[in-house]
Amino acid sequence: MSNQTKIFDDILYQGLRPWSEKNSVDEKFAPKFRALKEASTDYQFRYEIKFERPFDNKTKYYSKLILNTLKTDVERLYNLISEDDTENLIRYWLDDTLNKRLKTRLKDIGKLIKEKEFDLTFIDPKKASIEFDQAHKANTYIIQLLKLAYMQLYLEIQDAFSTWIDDKLAIEDFFTQLLLEPVPNEQFLTEIQTIEIEATEKPARKQAPPPTVISFHSFTYKQFSTSPDKLTDLCDSLKKNNFISKETQLSSFRKIFSGEKIKTPIVWTGNVSEFYYFVKLLYTKHKLVADLKQNQWKVACKCFIKSDGSFFEHEGLRKNQAPKSTGHLLESAISLLK
Repeated sequence: MSNQTKIFDDILYQGLRPWSEKNSVDEKFAPKFRALKEASTDYQFRYEIKFERPFDNKTKYYSKLILNTLKTDVERLYNLISEDDTENLIRYWLDDTLNKRLKTRLKDIGKLIKEKEFDLTFIDPKKASIEFDQAHKANTYIIQLLKLAYMQLYLEIQDAFSTWIDDKLAIEDFFTQLLLEPVPNEQFLTEIQTIEIEATEKPARKQAPPPTVISFHSFTYKQFSTSPDKLTDLCDSLKKNNFISKETQLSSFRKIFSGEKIKTPIVWTGNVSEFYYFVKLLYTKHKLVADLKQNQWKVACKCFIKSDGSFFEHEGLRKNQAPKSTGHLLESAISLLK
């Protein structure tokens, strides 16, 4: 898997450049737009772009292409980086993706906007004149949206791996440090505000519905109803190899794979790196449980406790490495769920 942003880069540097002669005819983009399907992803985004509406076939096509690519690139880069086992590899991917690639693209876009005069005023409905060249207006729209997409891509990866990054960029920093342009009054890129609310026993008085919130209490094994014996085999294997307490009740063990709220967490008697690898195999590598919208470490810390009764720290878990001497035992145990 690669950390390249091929379609974005093609729009910026190569064959998809909107100002090139072969991409100058608006009518050619009508069938392209109709043929382009909406991309879907399970990734839980932290930011959203709220840009001006596209106004012709060309801007409709490029807008959909850019926003589709943004969805798939964020998820692909997140999976690429999160699948690595060692701190050095994770730091390598983050440095290469954020500092060497995305920052360079944003600097180049800043230069391009100045050279080609792709200023926001050309598409601002309150400032733009109808006398503006429509082709130039379309090219401006596309490059300005591409700029926002590169920015969101950077922010999504930065926030997803925030514990690994010391020098974080705010939205304003892109303009002052990379694009070298004034911070606009309207930035078109905002952080999505979410609040986690736990369910309560007594219903509250009727009021306006709150924002949609996703709360996860435990893992949801995809074969929970169809193959319950596989969880029994997993429990026995983990006990046999001293990864969980010998006193673990099967009913409690099954509960942590039910998706329901946990009252009795399982005692993990293995070490922290073994716990990390168990979750990584279960969730990231083999995807045996339902998607948790990047909350797998928090959920794991709800389901398991240390042998001394204390809780695991979810923020530090992902910094561990696979255990060399016992990793194969965990791999064999997890294979029982397939």
